[in-house]
Amino acid sequence: MQTYNAHNHTLILLKDFMDLLKQGFPFNQDSIAEDDESFLNQLSTLITALTEHDDQAIFDGQTWLSRLFRNYPAYAPHIGREVLWFFGGEALHFMPDEEITKFQQLDNAIAEAGDDFDFLKAKQDIFQ
Repeated sequence: MQTYNAHNHTLILLKDFMDLLKQGFPFNQDSIAEDDESFLNQLSTLITALTEHDDQAIFDGQTWLSRLFRNYPAYAPHIGREVLWFFGGEALHFMPDEEITKFQQLDNAIAEAGDDFDFLKAKQDIFQ
């Protein structure tokens, strides 16, 4: 079993979200507005920064998530909640207190676990 890695998991979720965005309006149009193009570029830059382990990526992620919730609320439910937890800070404003408590429990379980930790099972147990 592979050890859970929040950084890698967040990268996967962001890349999947980028693919989802590119399939939907307004991002799937032949010509998209400058603001929409900027939003996609900001996400692409964030993915690159995370891939390169740039310390600024955490703050960039918080900024990008705020923009997502403010400008594209219809897409916000499609982002993995682990992404909000990973970036923390301002991103936590988009999570109810109950969900924050559950993510804290999950973090505690990860910290206490050995190499045989089953992240998906633990998440399912805590969030049900």
